[in-house]
Amino acid sequence: MREGELWEVLALRRLTELMNRVSAQDDLDSLFSMVVDGAAGVVGFKVAAISLVVPSGDVQIVAVAGDDDARTELIGRRTTRASLEAEFAVAERWGSLRFVPAGQLPDGSDDGWVSTDWTAPTPAGDPLAWHPEDTLIAPFFDAVGDLLGILSVDLPLSGRRPDATQRAVLELFANQTGIAISAARERHALSERVRLGEAVQAVARIAQEDLDVKRVIDVAAAEIAAGLASSGLWLRAFASADDDERESVSARTGVPVETPVSLVTTARSMAARCWKEGVVALVDRHRSIPDALWSQPDIDRVRVFLADASAGSLLLVPIGSGASCYGYIACTRGPDDAEWIEAETRAALEMGRDLGRSIRNARLYAVERRVAAELREADRSKTQLFSTVSHELKNPLASIVGHVELLRQDSDGEAEWSLGVIARNTERLQHLVDDLLTLSRVSDPDRPLPEVEVDLGTLSRDVVDMFRPRADNQQVKLRFEQAVPLPAVRGSASDLERVVQNLVSNAVKFTPPGGTVAVSVGRDDDQVVLECIDDGIGISPEDQAGLFTEFFRGTNPESLAVPGTGLGLSIAQRVVARHGGEIDLDSELGRGTSVRLLLPVA
Repeated sequence: MREGELWEVLALRRLTELMNRVSAQDDLDSLFSMVVDGAAGVVGFKVAAISLVVPSGDVQIVAVAGDDDARTELIGRRTTRASLEAEFAVAERWGSLRFVPAGQLPDGSDDGWVSTDWTAPTPAGDPLAWHPEDTLIAPFFDAVGDLLGILSVDLPLSGRRPDATQRAVLELFANQTGIAISAARERHALSERVRLGEAVQAVARIAQEDLDVKRVIDVAAAEIAAGLASSGLWLRAFASADDDERESVSARTGVPVETPVSLVTTARSMAARCWKEGVVALVDRHRSIPDALWSQPDIDRVRVFLADASAGSLLLVPIGSGASCYGYIACTRGPDDAEWIEAETRAALEMGRDLGRSIRNARLYAVERRVAAELREADRSKTQLFSTVSHELKNPLASIVGHVELLRQDSDGEAEWSLGVIARNTERLQHLVDDLLTLSRVSDPDRPLPEVEVDLGTLSRDVVDMFRPRADNQQVKLRFEQAVPLPAVRGSASDLERVVQNLVSNAVKFTPPGGTVAVSVGRDDDQVVLECIDDGIGISPEDQAGLFTEFFRGTNPESLAVPGTGLGLSIAQRVVARHGGEIDLDSELGRGTSVRLLLPVA
């Protein structure tokens, strides 16, 4: 074995060991420290740094290894996305690596860190000698190709530009870094979904189990403050002809928080506007969302309060049901707390709906005791059903996930089959949970339907592109066609996207290798028509009668062999009905299936 080959083997062994350790880490800070330490040690550079893409699109340095001065100067530094793309445009392509020689950086590029004590060990005349201002970047991406960040290295210990072996190892290291960070983010996202899901369930349970407005908001306030990780919370139910105005205050620290009286009027009017639009409102020191609903005096008033309260942001969530707004939830976070994410605002809006239903039911109870008693019994039955389903799903899912983590630490390599079984069952349970939540949401008659224009053609094209990798893996040809021009439909983009996802997913799943799935969107008079046609296994006439029933899985052995929850078409039918449309299906066993979706033009 030649010396270069020995170095490569040792480097790959170190890389494998590092990435095995990285995959077991939940703490991103520890993960980043391990990555940069490994990059510097494996590839042979004095300095290595990781920069991550932040919500604004810029990249920010989050970890530096190899030089204390570099770490002190660079941690937290941001580079604009435009500046990074300008560097990519002039860089030499070394595989997936980007190399910008000294002197070729675009005008306006940020000044980098330059060592004061580094001297190249190679003669200055060497054409491969490393210049202190040379730049070598290894970008890494998520599963869909979006840039996650970059791994930068500087000052090679050899004093020369990396050779082919070093480049290959660095390239592999960057790819694995992207995988590790994506996995860590997915674990974090799953943890956040569980946290928010539990908070939503807790509020729903509270809202359903008590018809006294005061008790509901007092008990729910603490659950909401904890679930949304807010530093301060004000939950107010407006007065009605049958009860007084109620307010409950809570805080993450447990310290009482004074009610900002000056904001009550602003919050009351803003909550009504938000409920009408089906959105939440947000103000921090730099932005106001949605901007069209805020007046400048209200924004100024909120920012004065934020400054006085040493808070960084205010999230305002309407409480309501049907066409009525019954109150609001106002949450604050500190200047150093995390920004509000979309999952949190969706969960908060769902809590507002649950509380709104509770308040509405309480007021109906005051008007008609008998009707309210029947509704309460129905709510208790629904609560028991969801509690039972959640219990049956949550416990095996937690057990499976725990065993997966244990088996992944098994170095014998004899657990692959078990891991595959556990992973598939985990995915089935997760899909079932997601479908149950979606079915509950689209079946809610009190949930307002967004009145926005949706481009069904663009939406369908995006869904088809999302399923192309799966189709390619199954050796299924996936085509998309669209008639131009195509008018918009009106409704919920997210719900309609779920319908198209279910149709395309079914077509790909039930089409054998070598088959074809064709998705087309066009117009028929005053309707937009989407067709999804496959030449898969088809559906018998007997099974077609129950296709749109919850949990229906059919009787065909080939169909039963394909994993699924039996909820996809039921969800699709309910969403389409809410949008005033129709869904038709034509299929023959062994000859394929054609599904036709018709929605009225906006």
